[in-house]
Amino acid sequence: MSDTMMRMIPLQAEGYPCSQMMMIMALEEQGRTNPGLVRAMAGLAKGMGTSSGSCGALGSGTCILALYAARGDRGEQALESYEPMLAQLNEWFEQQTRDYGGSLCHQITEEKAGSLEMAGRCGNLIAATYDRVMEILVENGIDPSVSRDEP
Repeated sequence: MSDTMMRMIPLQAEGYPCSQMMMIMALEEQGRTNPGLVRAMAGLAKGMGTSSGSCGALGSGTCILALYAARGDRGEQALESYEPMLAQLNEWFEQQTRDYGGSLCHQITEEKAGSLEMAGRCGNLIAATYDRVMEILVENGIDPSVSRDEP
């Protein structure tokens, strides 16, 4: 079992959905917490709450990339690598979910989002997506342990 899966198990046991687990782990990489951000990430879970939207793992992955590389305030600019990183993740995710018929939650979960039956499939996809996000950051010269908010 991967380190990422081992980190996810207690979060899943506490009832966090995919999108929140991924952001919690990203914040932990930085040694931070942000309950408001984690709370907001719940809106991406289970296909934007309806199972008809994009997978929450993909949405969370893009949000994690944004946490490190997007514009955060008026005096800040997005990193040049931001949009190419998003494209990389989306292309990778499309390849990962092709066998399910697409990257929408209901396609991946066969209309059984949140079910015990889909726990393995979703868990593997969440862990793989999180790991790919971390790889993309490192490939683009971004240290996942360093917050962009640090001086």
